[in-house]
Formats: sequence, structure tokens, C-alpha cells
Amino acid sequence: MTVETFIRTNLPIYKESDFALPFEVEQKEFGKDYIITRYEQVENRILLLSEGIVQISTLKGDEEKILEFVFPGEFFCAYTSFLLQQPSDVQVITLADCRVSIIKREDMHRANQVSLVSSHLSLHIAQQLFLSRARREKDFLTLSAEDRYKRLLEKDPEVVQRIPGNKVAKYLGVQAESLSRIRKSIIT
Repeated sequence: MTVETFIRTNLPIYKESDFALPFEVEQKEFGKDYIITRYEQVENRILLLSEGIVQISTLKGDEEKILEFVFPGEFFCAYTSFLLQQPSDVQVITLADCRVSIIKREDMHRANQVSLVSSHLSLHIAQQLFLSRARREKDFLTLSAEDRYKRLLEKDPEVVQRIPGNKVAKYLGVQAESLSRIRKSIIT
């Protein structure tokens, strides 16, 4: 998915209209296990995932906590760092070979001053990221691990099958053995 396709698909006002992107978009490919944003790095770009899987994680002591998996068609970055321009408390890493579109923060901010397309896109991305985080928090408070796993499967079952089990377990907040039981109960 390109940024133009994302805009046409997700911002109905632009579905049929011609528009030019008011910022540069860089296309890039990353191999599996590539660290896109390191801990303590200041985030200066936002990315749209076209192919692959991305993990966003943080540390609690020495223990990795997985905050989010990013699927094709979703924007991502170390968003708090992107907004505040402070060192990131998360790491963004690929779990498979990935293809992304990259927009530099300064280009987007400059474009937001003069372009409705850019302003609408920025607002949509902010809403998407907020809603994703709010759903995840609500799910953790109200759903069982099995129900959270089912919700993850609804996003993209084929892609979820390619995520290592230990990472899915960390994302769900359970031990790997519990994930095995959850998977068995869903299959039967």
C-alpha cells in the first residue's frame, strides 16, 4: 500500500479527487530483525507498512514487553518520541522482511501548515494510533487472554501465524505454555 492509496482508502474526501502529496515519501525495505527505532533514539519519521510485520516493545527492567504488532496498511513509529522529540522509550523492530513508506517529521509538519491533505492525514494517523492504544488498554482490562488472542487473529490471521509464539505470548501477557493451551482450545 502506498501513502496515496492509504489516503484514498481511509480519507473519503480524497477518494475520487486528484491531489499531490505535499511531502516526500521514501520507499525502503528492511530485512527481518532490523531495528527501525532504537531505545533512546529520537524519532524523526513516521512509516506506513506495506508488507511484513513490525513489533513495538518496551523494557520493564530487563524484561521485554510487547506493546503492539503492526500489520500492512498501518502507520507506525515511536509515536511519543515523534510528538515530543524526546528519546524513545520503545524499540521498533521488524519481525519479517518489510517494505515501508517513510515520511520525515519535519516534512510532514511543514506540509501541515499549507496542505489540507497533509493535515487530514496527520489527524487520521493520530486518531488511528490513539484508538489502537485505547483498544489495547481496554482489552487488557476487560478481556481474557483467549479473547485478546482471538482479537489479534481478527486483524490478520495469516500474518499472526508468522509471529513467533513467544512474542505472541508476551503481547498477550501470558506464558508460552498458556498460549499453547489457548491455541488448542480455539482449534478444538
